[in-house]
Amino acid sequence: MANTVDVIFEEWESSGTISAPNIKRVEEIFELLMKVKLGEVETSVDADPHFAFAQLIALTSFLNAVATKRPSIIKRLGKWVKKLQAVANALAKKLGANGFSIGVQIPAGVSVDLSFPVT
Repeated sequence: MANTVDVIFEEWESSGTISAPNIKRVEEIFELLMKVKLGEVETSVDADPHFAFAQLIALTSFLNAVATKRPSIIKRLGKWVKKLQAVANALAKKLGANGFSIGVQIPAGVSVDLSFPVT
């Protein structure tokens, strides 16, 4: 199943779109997708926090692409807010950010922002 997550994610990364069958598949495996992709980000935080942040941004962008076709995905993120918060907090600390925010906007979308002090 994790391979399915990678195939769908790679389709989006290479073409900028997600096919209708894969949108449906994302709905079916949403919990697994979040577990796998957030797990990858979390694993990268200590080794390469800049890469981990890029992974997190890619995940949120992917979720936004899915949400444009299936806005109900946003509701399903509720279960993952604490995990997103923990990952964003770890990244903020590693990258020297002084804060972060997780937002949901209309049209359907989610964002993770880090803020840095001006020196």
